[in-house]
Amino acid sequence: MLRACLVLLVVVLAGCGARPSTTGPVDLPAKPADFVDVFTWSQGVPAGAQPISWSFKGPHFGYQFGALAVRPDMDETSGGLEGGPARAAAGHEFLVLYRLQSDDTYAPPPETPLTVEVVVGGARKRLPEPLDRGTALIVSVPLGGDATLEVTDDRPYQLSVRNGLGAGGPASSDAAPRAGTGQVRWGDGKYTGQGAYQGVRTSGPLGVTLDLGTRSELADSLPGVGAAATKQVWLRLPDAKISTDDTDLKVDLARSVSLSLPGGPKISPRPSGSGLLFSVPEPFAGGTLTIAPEFPATSTAKWSQKPEPKQIPLTVA
Repeated sequence: MLRACLVLLVVVLAGCGARPSTTGPVDLPAKPADFVDVFTWSQGVPAGAQPISWSFKGPHFGYQFGALAVRPDMDETSGGLEGGPARAAAGHEFLVLYRLQSDDTYAPPPETPLTVEVVVGGARKRLPEPLDRGTALIVSVPLGGDATLEVTDDRPYQLSVRNGLGAGGPASSDAAPRAGTGQVRWGDGKYTGQGAYQGVRTSGPLGVTLDLGTRSELADSLPGVGAAATKQVWLRLPDAKISTDDTDLKVDLARSVSLSLPGGPKISPRPSGSGLLFSVPEPFAGGTLTIAPEFPATSTAKWSQKPEPKQIPLTVA
């Protein structure tokens, strides 16, 4: 009996002194790569954010942004996201633009609500709710990339979410080109292609549609972009868009288009909040766009049969 009690005491004492098992940090859930949201933020400039004073106005709207943050994740100290703290998708980060409660910008309410959208690359999404005082805009962008906040009033007005360029100014269609640069023109700017893809769990046919639009800009400086490099000018096709016939599959506008110069190398588009943006030599004498649809670099889908490419000559008038 005494022997049994001693054994029991040893077991109990060993259990009391045992170290609890430890686990690693809990991994935050990731938001989608195209995540856009508006959340309430009634406090001041959050820790880790940059105080700013950006005014963004049109005839019937006005915003005064007071803080900007670039973050790999979000928590309770930087914004209350639905579903709790979260991290950005792989290869992405969050841009967060805060409209503080102290913003007293006044704008008369329009008879018809204005269209407010966020543009990242070739993708365009409407804000899920108004960007009122005491709220913040959060948008997922590729690392180092940018997004454009666009409000359509008497015309589109654009603001770079990362650097504030274009604040209060008209959309890029009103950019003043340098004298002598001319207008870039093309014939049929629409593309349709049919291919087949292979994904992790699904596969099948996939149709791709691209439309260059009708506008072009050729200038040494553009709103939301800034000045071009020495001996270079910007060429932007602001209305270019690409889509597929499957809402669950996306193709990348910038990866799907390249520009070949006469006797020169191929040029890939630069990161842009909307449309296609190229840095081209000055003077620009034209070239050829090649459309060859590609999935985003982070996509798990691959072409098992690529759509036929199409070439579109560009001329300068």
